[in-house]
This record gives sequence, C-alpha cells and structure tokens, in this order.
Amino acid sequence: MQADRCPVTGATAATARDSVDFDFFAAPQAYRRVAAEHARDGAFHSSHGGSFWALSTYEGICAAFRDEDTFSVSRVSAAEGAEDERWIPLTIQGRAHTEWRRHLAAWFTPQRARDLTPAIRANARRRIEAFVDRGEVSFSDEFARPYVLENLMLAVGWPRADLDHLLAINVAMIRSREAPDPRQAFNAETAFPALQEYVRRHVARRRAEPVEADLTTATFDWDIDGSPVSDADRESLLTVLFLAGVDSTVNHMANGIQHLAHHPGDRRRFLREPQIRPAAVEEFLRVNSCMYPGRLATREGAGGVASRGDTVLLPLALANYDPAVFPDPERVDFDRTQNPHIAFGTGHHQCLGAAYARAQILTAWEEWHEMIPDYRLPEPTAEPPFLRNVYDLRIIW
Repeated sequence: MQADRCPVTGATAATARDSVDFDFFAAPQAYRRVAAEHARDGAFHSSHGGSFWALSTYEGICAAFRDEDTFSVSRVSAAEGAEDERWIPLTIQGRAHTEWRRHLAAWFTPQRARDLTPAIRANARRRIEAFVDRGEVSFSDEFARPYVLENLMLAVGWPRADLDHLLAINVAMIRSREAPDPRQAFNAETAFPALQEYVRRHVARRRAEPVEADLTTATFDWDIDGSPVSDADRESLLTVLFLAGVDSTVNHMANGIQHLAHHPGDRRRFLREPQIRPAAVEEFLRVNSCMYPGRLATREGAGGVASRGDTVLLPLALANYDPAVFPDPERVDFDRTQNPHIAFGTGHHQCLGAAYARAQILTAWEEWHEMIPDYRLPEPTAEPPFLRNVYDLRIIW
C-alpha cells in the first residue's frame, strides 16, 4: 500500500495494484467483508468488469455524495454502458437538476405522504385480509410487492387497472438478475422493453386525456432550463420512478419482517410499544441498506484513491455500518440514540421518495401486527439470509 493519506478521512490510500476481483452486484455482507480487509485504506478497488473503486467509510461516502464537482452523477453505476445512460433526474446535476427536483418535490413531500397514508393503510389492510385466515403467506410476492407498486401508482397517478401488467414487468425484471445472462434477460420483451412501451403509451394517453393530480399530466407544463420537457426526458423520469420506487422498499419491508419473525423480543417490543416504531423503521433502514450508487471521478485523487475517469461506488451498506458512527453496527437496536444513517443517500441527489417509503413501511408493519401479531419463519435457522432480488419469504402463523 502507498503511504499517502486521504485528505477527507485520513485513511491510508490504496492503489489499483491492490485490486480484488469483486462483483459490484454482490450482497451487502460481501461488501462489508472486503471493506473490513481494507479497513485501513477507507476504500478498495475491484478489477471486475470495467473496474471500480468502492469507498468504505461513512465520512468518505457522505463527502463524495455532497461533492458533485469531484464525483459526477454522469455515471451512476458500475454496470457496462452506464456512462451512456440518461436517467432523469439521477444523471442530471447543476441548475437543470435543481429545476427537476423543484418540480418533483411537491409530489413526494412529507405532508403528501401523510395525506396519502389513509389510502396506503387501506391498501395494506385489504391485502392482509385476503390471506389472514390462511395461516401462511409469501410475504413479498403476495403482499409487499403488489402493495408497494400500488402505492407508487397512487402517488404518480397511474391507473390502478394497470397494476397486474406493471407487476408482471417488475417481476420479469427482478428475475432477470438471477438469469445466466442478466443483461439479455433484462432486455427480454417482457422485462425492460415492456416498461418502456408502457411508459410511451401512458405519456400518449395523458396527452390525449389529461388528468388532475397526475404527475405525467403535470410534466406537460414544466420548463427545465427555459425549455419544455421533452418526451424522451418525460419517459426517462417515469421509468426511473418505476425502477427506484418499488424494489428497495419491498426489500426493506421483507428484511424487517424476517428479523421480527426471527427475533421475538424485538417483535414484542414493536407490537407493545407503538412509540418506538418510527425509530425501529429507521434502524431497519440502516441495517438493511443495500444500494451502491456510482459516481464518475472527475479529478485525480478523488476520495484519496481514484483517478480521473474512474467509477467510484458509494455503498450505503458500508456507510451505515461504519463503527465509528454506529457502535456495534451489526446489532438491531431500536434505542440507538444517534442514527444519522444515509439509507436514502445524502447531498443534492438524496432520494425524493424517502418520506413516502417510510410511510409505506411503517403503515404496512402497523397493519400487519394488528392483524397478525404472532408469526414465525417456517424453519428455524441460526440467522436468516439477507433478502433481495428473487426470494420467497414464507411467513406462517
């Protein structure tokens, strides 16, 4: 290792010569294992695919999120071809991003989340009532995924009649990640291309038949940097809302309920102490963070390690487990006095849907525990695996 030290974290800088062969799509536990092996460096380098750096400390990751001059959003992933993609508003920065965010913010404020909570609650209760007498359920497939997708459709104004079609698209895209050739499966006719076709048709439908309280209709009156929003950018925005608005929330719901099923003491506290439920949601958001946003290094020495043009990942699963900020980070602690997690990122591109995601998670768990207070996993296990992508979380009661 070189003896140079990062000006942000003070860690000793690693070099690409110390690279590991690490898949950027690995599970959070794998990120933490490799980060622990390079703890003194504050980062590690992977030669996998197109190669990338991953920062590993809370301080370093937060600093990178907030410094978009050095860490550009023009590349938000380590996936092949990521630099050629234009995702609204993820890959936009500067004044144009500020204008996009100003328009979008009104649709995802904490107050709007509160206004929509009665409908969210009714959605949760209706779905639980459909299986409560059965004594078992596939939590994500039968409850969390359709519940979250319907809530997204409610927020942005997509017709509820389209739910089954969009659910099939979402499932096809999720399953593509486990295929022998994930990229080919993702681009299969029933997956991402089907979403693109739906978005195009929805834009045309709303242009012909505008609807009040509908985000797509609202975009027809938006100007960005002095110009009307193009259909290409409008379709990109709707695509991003779909991609970002479902899977992460579903995974947080599933991992949280799996923990509560496996740890009856925490479940009893969540059930009997309503006052701790918001803090419990925050702790589960911290513990189960699994996103790894990417950035493009625009300067030599970015983060103390990267060269100009390198891809740099900012794994939330590493920031939110930094023991310098979160003592005993592996432990789920509803009484954690300081919990400045960044499960929704931080800086200019912090997730606009954070309040809505929180409302969905809390409301679903409240309704679940009112109707199904005692439940468990079908088979005893030392510690259940982290859930993401394709899984069948069976809950019985």
